[in-house]
Amino acid sequence: MEEKDSVTTPNNVMLLEDDPADRLAIRLHLELMGFIVYDTPSSLEAREIFSQHDFSLILIHLAHAPLQALEVCRWIRAASTVPLLVMTSRSEVLDEEMAMSAGADDYVTKPIDIKILTSRITQQLKRGQSQRAPRANILTWGPLQMDLSQHSFMIGTIHVALTNTEYQFLQLLMENPQRVFSRTQILEAIGVMKGIGTDHIVDSHASRIRSKIRANGGPEVIAVIRSVGFRLADPLPHEV
Repeated sequence: MEEKDSVTTPNNVMLLEDDPADRLAIRLHLELMGFIVYDTPSSLEAREIFSQHDFSLILIHLAHAPLQALEVCRWIRAASTVPLLVMTSRSEVLDEEMAMSAGADDYVTKPIDIKILTSRITQQLKRGQSQRAPRANILTWGPLQMDLSQHSFMIGTIHVALTNTEYQFLQLLMENPQRVFSRTQILEAIGVMKGIGTDHIVDSHASRIRSKIRANGGPEVIAVIRSVGFRLADPLPHEV
């Protein structure tokens, strides 16, 4: 699949929701927020819609086909860095950890609280806009290189695909190599609203970043400071 440009049309939102009542309610709320909404109950149709338009945000929930929802997340993430919100329910197989592993940037639990949904949407859009702003910075740490103007991440000559959230997390640490960040500070930086059970999100993202870097021959990059938070690890002597 050809990678979609990260510059998107700000007002376009795609909503994949198989519950008719929820789809209508969320669509109306998004329209009140000023968005042009492309909604569908079908994962197949969602792929077609996504291929035909540029979007600034994607919302996904498939109560009756959670595995299809995960596949759509992975498919979209492989093609684009567009902010991706997944809606989950405690009674469903699909949970937050699975959603984030599939490339979601954040999640909202059902029943939907409109204030929370609005806040999460606003946070993701702000982050998406900041990523689209042209920047010439290149961050380096040992063999790692992050080109902020191209939104790319390399280990030596190997390109490593990170989700939006993973990229923001690692960027925060690489821009502040000596600073320790608490989980709350990291949640704010990556656009996730603090709430019950959100601390584990930071640990999950840190674990996936480490795994991706190790899988591509890179070193340990994130240090855990017990009872405090996370910081960039100290590079090995031969990497300085």
